[in-house]
Amino acid sequence: MSNVKVLKKGEYLFKEGDKIQTVYIVQTGQMSVCLQKNKKNVDIMNVGVGYVFADQVVLGTSQYNYAAMAIQETKVVEIPLEGFKQQYEALHQIYKSFIKTMAEKLKWTLNEVKTAKLEKNPMPCSEEAVPKVFGVIFHVANHKGLKENNTAKVDWMTLRQYSQRIFGESLKRLEQASQVLVKLKLADFIYGKSPEDPESKDEVQGLLIKDMVALESFFEFYQYYYYKGGKSELIKFDEPSYNTLRVLLLAYEGAEADKFGIVSKDFNEVVTFFKDYGISLGNGHFTGLEKKGLFCKRKPTADNKVHLQFEIKEFRTQIDIWKVLREIDKWNEKGLIDMTDIDEGPKKKQTFDGVECDQCHFVMVNQSKFCSECGAKLAMVAAPPVAVGAIDKKAA
Repeated sequence: MSNVKVLKKGEYLFKEGDKIQTVYIVQTGQMSVCLQKNKKNVDIMNVGVGYVFADQVVLGTSQYNYAAMAIQETKVVEIPLEGFKQQYEALHQIYKSFIKTMAEKLKWTLNEVKTAKLEKNPMPCSEEAVPKVFGVIFHVANHKGLKENNTAKVDWMTLRQYSQRIFGESLKRLEQASQVLVKLKLADFIYGKSPEDPESKDEVQGLLIKDMVALESFFEFYQYYYYKGGKSELIKFDEPSYNTLRVLLLAYEGAEADKFGIVSKDFNEVVTFFKDYGISLGNGHFTGLEKKGLFCKRKPTADNKVHLQFEIKEFRTQIDIWKVLREIDKWNEKGLIDMTDIDEGPKKKQTFDGVECDQCHFVMVNQSKFCSECGAKLAMVAAPPVAVGAIDKKAA
């Protein structure tokens, strides 16, 4: 008796090395036949509706030598292994020989593709592919799209055809790079009915680039430092420096730049602002930024204060570049773009009103009557507000 299994995007149907216990038939959606190398997915091929994961069974293999991952919501029909074997054995010998021959050919083809893929860089978007794929999107939109101010709207089919035929770009990488831009709100997909089938569901019909300057700045920056010797460190994403820059730009929100584009603020105010986010701003943070080519200046003032200064436009451009680099790292790690993984930005430390236990000094929320740490009865005297993360033990 068969069952239907629903897989979400990014979910595995089975992994390499799993024991074969069921035969699967893809009913709707699309699957990626892939391998894992260095914790990264190496895509072998994509399969769709009607594909049967039975070649291993026909050849007498007991374990899968590849993995199958859903690249969109997919339904598969599960057929018990014994039932499938009975149906197969009942076939005429000619049909059995034909199926086995096709399975052998598929095995040989997969091994050839696997060898070729593993010899190359297994990442979905390797370093050398980054400037190319984002440059392709920019140039096709710039030359074939409908431009207005800093935006450009391009037909989806035109983008795909020119990317593949003129630039030789992988369609899968093109689509996933477009998803990166949409996820970061630098672009939007334009949905509509297919002209060939007005009754069909809405599909992607175009791509709207919201900020052509930001897109161009990214791939120009990347290609410049990728091919410039000794500067590869500048294109590697660094989480601590990224977090420092995010909070720094928040601290300078609303600050007016001078005629040279420099913003200035009292250094002590900046340090206090960082403390609200649980960060003790120090020399190490500025050193990290300097390694990435971002320099701040501390300038003494006449009233014996120190102002922290930097070029605001350069820092804003850099944070946009780092956002894309961060998503590319996630893309290479997961093998797909997770549109649900949304970064909500830096968060301030939260505080709560608590009461302290007289016996063990554990801090509890005010509504508590007994200490969850030692069991002592609490005196209902409110303690000062406590910052979450400022104490070793969490409040109950």
